[in-house]
Formats: sequence, structure tokens, C-alpha cells
Amino acid sequence: MDHQQSSQTRDSDSAPRKNPGVAIVGGSAAGLYAANLLARGGANVRVLESLETLEPAERTLIVTHRMRDMLGGAAESCVVNEIRRFELFTDGRSATVSLKHPDLIVERRALIQNLAEAARQAGAEIELGRRFRALHANGRGLVVEIERSADGASEEVRAETVIGGDGATSRVARAAGWAPLETAPLMQAIVPLPKDMAADTVRVWFIPQDTPYFYWLIPESRERGALGVIGETGPAIRRRLEEFMRKRGFDPIAFQGARVPVYSSWVPVRRQLGQGSVYLVGDAAAQVKVSTVGGTVTGFRGALGVAQAILNGGASPELETLRRELNLHLLVRRSLHRFEQSDYSRLVDLLNDGAKRSLAEYSRDEAWKLLWRVCLRQPRLALLGLRGLLMNKRSATVSRA
Repeated sequence: MDHQQSSQTRDSDSAPRKNPGVAIVGGSAAGLYAANLLARGGANVRVLESLETLEPAERTLIVTHRMRDMLGGAAESCVVNEIRRFELFTDGRSATVSLKHPDLIVERRALIQNLAEAARQAGAEIELGRRFRALHANGRGLVVEIERSADGASEEVRAETVIGGDGATSRVARAAGWAPLETAPLMQAIVPLPKDMAADTVRVWFIPQDTPYFYWLIPESRERGALGVIGETGPAIRRRLEEFMRKRGFDPIAFQGARVPVYSSWVPVRRQLGQGSVYLVGDAAAQVKVSTVGGTVTGFRGALGVAQAILNGGASPELETLRRELNLHLLVRRSLHRFEQSDYSRLVDLLNDGAKRSLAEYSRDEAWKLLWRVCLRQPRLALLGLRGLLMNKRSATVSRA
């Protein structure tokens, strides 16, 4: 981790507290990144992970170059490919968008292992085979009750602060009083790449009668890629993915699946419990770009914000910036969620050279800059998006009537 990252968690007008004790439940990417930042900032950090070996399920991820900016050298060994262009398809139409800064294809298991090693080097303790059972306050702070999977014995971990980094169905969040999150199913099949497809190109298909999101094919290498879709119900999305593959001649090698949180409003990341504080990071706080349901980089930003808040006595400019960003992605998703096939056809037709330049220059982790530039260079895209929002509101009004 470079010097800039660690200084981001220390800069504040108020003096940081001395060596706060922090227990992080869940060895997720966001949880481990928070552990790294906090340990570098002087906190005593313990990560409690239920897996007995740090080998989570494999899943192919696509992230923006922002991950490199945040992780530095720790990102490199988990990057398996770079993407330099996107091909968009809908209803016989297509458009190609080149990227100024390549997107990164990452294997989730390798990313987790890299982050764990960086956290250990920073001084965090990572304890495996520790299953979360309960959370409560005592007179001096918080107590995390865990069960050791090796022998079934119970253990109590005391800390001033507890962070839930345990995913979309976070048990820490439930124990501290947060409401359950809405989730959506994500399904991917690992498939051989078509012979006419370059390994630095992602293909995206908009088929609104199948899903309000999209299908994608992300190359892992020159030989194979991840063909996936996001839906609204699990069984239906598996059938639709299989039908999509059958029509286009894809033969699955393996399947990957997950449920991802659906961001519907900002989730306050801190709750007071007795004399202690409980925070959420990553999927546990729905820190996901709901326009694309991508949450790796936004989860890192949430972890950075929480680390700032803990080390600087509550101040966290990163969390405010992240909140604005996620709310803008929500606005985009509300518009796209009501698009019909004709709307996507028009969207692809409206991607002129100016709009494509904006899409090339700015990533989806810079949503405000991206949308501002795209709308300046192609105002009719803004009108199309506004139409989607009005359709969404009209539909909501009808459903309430």
C-alpha cells in the first residue's frame, strides 16, 4: 500500500484516537481493505473469518482502473486480463466504445488473498475458522461471540469498534439493528471465447424482455470468458442464461453464482451499541453501483470512508462523496429499469463520436463527470434518460392506485 493511501486515513483537523481496538467480521474484499488501512493508521485490528482456509468461491470480476489507483502494487497479481473496448448489442444494432484507461479483469479469490496478505503485513491479525454467533455491548465496549470451527468452542472477542464486512446478508448488520437488504441473483457461465472475439473486448447485450439489466461476456484470457446476467429471481435467470447460451452456441464449462445487494437508498454505515460503534462496509452496506451492480471499487471506497471515520473521530469526506455517487447510479438505474427494446435501440443509435469520447475518458466510477460530459456531447441521451424516469414514476403511480 502506498504512502498516499495511509495518509488518506490520517488527515484530519482533530487528533486521531490512540490505538482503537477493531474487530472486523468477514474477510471480504472491503473488510480486508479496511483492516489494512486501520492497521496502518495505528489501530489494533482482528479479522474474524468463518472459512478455515482463505479460499472463497471463484468469481470473475470486472473493475475500473480505479482499483489500481486505490490498491497500488497489491492489485497487480490478481489482474488476469485488461479490457480496452466494449461492444454493445441490441435488436440488430451495435456500437463500440474504446476506453482510455483499461478495465481490469480480476479473479476474486486471488484478490481476497492479496488483500489478506497486505493486511497481515500492515499488522492486522486474521483469524480463520471463526463463525459469528452474536454481538452485544458490555460496560466498556462491544463483545463479539464466535465459534471456532476446528473444535466448536465458543470465544468472546472484545473491541471498541466492530465492522461488518460479511456480505449482503450480514449477520452483524442484523445483530446491530439494520434492516435486511434487497438482493438480486447474479449468474455466470465460464465459456470458450468465440473465435471472432478479441480478448481485450467485452460484449454487452440489452434484452429487456429477459432482464432489466443486461447480459455480458467478459474475457478472462484468449481462450475463455465469463458469460453472465443479473436478474430479479434466481430460477428464472438461470433458465434465461441457459437459453441465451443455447441460441448463440455457447457450451458452459462451469457456473458461478451469487446474490448481490441492490442499492435503493443510502445505508447509514454507523450505529451506536452501548459504548461501542458498529460499522458496515462493502456489500453489507449495499455499497454497489446499482446501474451495473458492480461493487468492488465502491466497497473499497466505503472501507476507506469507515477507516477515516474511525481514525479521525467521525470525519469522513469519502463517505459523503460515495453517497452522492451511489445516488446518481440509482437515478440511472431507475431510468434504465423501464427501458423497452426500442429505448435501447435508440440509445445505441444516439452514441455519437462525442458521447463515445466521454465514455472512453471517464469510468463508471466517475459517474458525475461521465454523465455530465455525455449529456453535453449528446443532449438527446439526457432526454431519453428523462423519459425512462418519467415512465418509472408513472408506473409507480399506477401500481399504487
